Amino acid sequence: MNHHLLIRLSQFLLQGKPSNLLSPLRIFQVHFRHSPKLFSTTNICPQIQEPNKWNLMIRHASATSPLRALSLFQEMRAVAENDDRSNPFQNGPFIYASLIKACNKAQALREGKSIHCHVIRLGLDYNVNILNSFLSFYMGSVNLMKYAAVVFDRVSEKSVVSVNCMISGNVNRGNLDVGMSLFGKMLSGCFGSNVKPSYVTFVILISGCVEFGECRTGNALHCCCCKMGLDENTEICNALINLYAKYGCIWDATIVFGDMPEKDLISWNSMIWGYANSIDFEKALSLFRKMRFSDMGVDRVSFSSLLSACKDLFSGRMIHAHVKAIGLESDVSIGTALINMYAKCGKVKSARMLFDELPKQNIEYWNAMIHVYIQDGLAMEAMKLLNEIKCRELELDEVTVLGLIKACRDTGELRQGIRVHSIVESNDLFKGSILLGNALIDMYAKCGSMAEARTVFDRMPQKDVISWTSMIVGHAMNGEGDKSLATFKQMCAEKFVPNFVTFIGVLSACDHAGLVDEGRKLYDMMYEVYNIKPQIEHCGCMIDMLARAGKIEDAQKFIRNMPMEPNALIWRMLMNACRVHGHVNLGLNLVSGITELSTSNDPADFVISSNTFAEAGRWGDVISHRNFMVVQKAHKSAGKSSVSYLTE
Repeated sequence: MNHHLLIRLSQFLLQGKPSNLLSPLRIFQVHFRHSPKLFSTTNICPQIQEPNKWNLMIRHASATSPLRALSLFQEMRAVAENDDRSNPFQNGPFIYASLIKACNKAQALREGKSIHCHVIRLGLDYNVNILNSFLSFYMGSVNLMKYAAVVFDRVSEKSVVSVNCMISGNVNRGNLDVGMSLFGKMLSGCFGSNVKPSYVTFVILISGCVEFGECRTGNALHCCCCKMGLDENTEICNALINLYAKYGCIWDATIVFGDMPEKDLISWNSMIWGYANSIDFEKALSLFRKMRFSDMGVDRVSFSSLLSACKDLFSGRMIHAHVKAIGLESDVSIGTALINMYAKCGKVKSARMLFDELPKQNIEYWNAMIHVYIQDGLAMEAMKLLNEIKCRELELDEVTVLGLIKACRDTGELRQGIRVHSIVESNDLFKGSILLGNALIDMYAKCGSMAEARTVFDRMPQKDVISWTSMIVGHAMNGEGDKSLATFKQMCAEKFVPNFVTFIGVLSACDHAGLVDEGRKLYDMMYEVYNIKPQIEHCGCMIDMLARAGKIEDAQKFIRNMPMEPNALIWRMLMNACRVHGHVNLGLNLVSGITELSTSNDPADFVISSNTFAEAGRWGDVISHRNFMVVQKAHKSAGKSSVSYLTE
């Protein structure tokens, strides 16, 4: 009777009419309450042991509750051992495909390997669907990728799904080159003449190009799509728009968008984001209006993308009014975008008013307001929000802590910085975060506490080039040139590749420590070994280093050989060195080298020029320059510093 009851109940469920469900559900509840054993998985119907029945239950559970699917698998094994008349393992290969998908979702690596052993023992490892599921499972973990390669080699008749699994896994793990190599083999027929790239193949690879900045490779894939007649596929076009928009090729994105025969919501939103990313608000707004009046409609992504490019207060308020009218103001992504929009328009008070109106249980709003205060130079206001967050017992995330660390860095509040650092140490979610570790190093360096910065650096389980650069720059700015160079040498010894900023830090260390010969070697190493083209910042470090050491002629020669035109700061460095080292006549000749002096009101140019005239005893020129500063209202800002004490 229970079998017929379940069938009847399923029929009413499929009809989906609430009025029809009441009676069958009540009957089912009464039967289940009095005889629960009748509804166990082994007694629902006499044929439940059949593979197709198990397959249906496990397949459904794998999609909704992966752990439940694994539990059903154990129950199925027990049934097979106790009943010799039927064995669900022999004729139900699709059960294993569903099980391995469940293991993939639940990240159950050991259980997945165990199921693979069962498949091999039963001789089902020839099944293409099962092998494809194992490919996806093994490629989901970086430690199991070698198993995926073995399984892939065992597939006798590879399909496009098999190859796509390998391509997707490699791309997701950062191996875009391996994915492109598999794509090339697919094109050349290495996997069989019937295995050709599908639209899924191109979407995976183009998305990988977006992730890893390979715009040229993405362009080549675009050409290949055109040759294969896939250039009108909506998913491929969306991926191409995303690629071109992210890397500033907005014209190419526009062409792809215009040639699409069918556009979906993602197409429109990607194009709006592309215009927003290229800071073309007018075109983004125009496209948004067309989207509104089309049958497509708009969603929160449309508004968020549009607001990210809005710097016009009038237009921003119009968008805000429209958002409020349709009831999307409380959406987290739109709310944070509105806060940032008001901040970009210079209306921090309006941003705070909006923040006060929004629900306070979402940490994203607090994050947006903290970063708005930091960008506007109101770091102390950002720190005040920490106490409010604590009072509301909200859970901080990485963005919150990063903003608070930056606030401590900008204010020099070492005590508050230590407080935020303790939050990082006490929360397991933040431990091992490279981003927060780098921010803490930078904060301690700016607060002059290199011992604490070194402690954070040494405790980091993983480091990147930013970690090393932060330590190098920190030692340099705190007058520890020898330690800065030692850290740089250690970085190179551990096979980390220095970048543009790393060499600014190490050259600055040589500058302030007076290590001229070492600085010259590092400058040559920068472009000869690491192929980093010297920028004005690197040249400024070299000129200041030579000028401080009294090597005025070498500094002049370096300026003549610079790969770019010297700016006023370069001339300023050399003029100041001439004054300090007694090269008065040369300093007077260099006054005319500040070409921006006639068109710029920079007080530093007037001050260094008047000081040079004063050193030469030309007091008339000194008075003339000082009077000109008064007329132009070019006031030199006084230097200031702040010190935060750890003791009361």
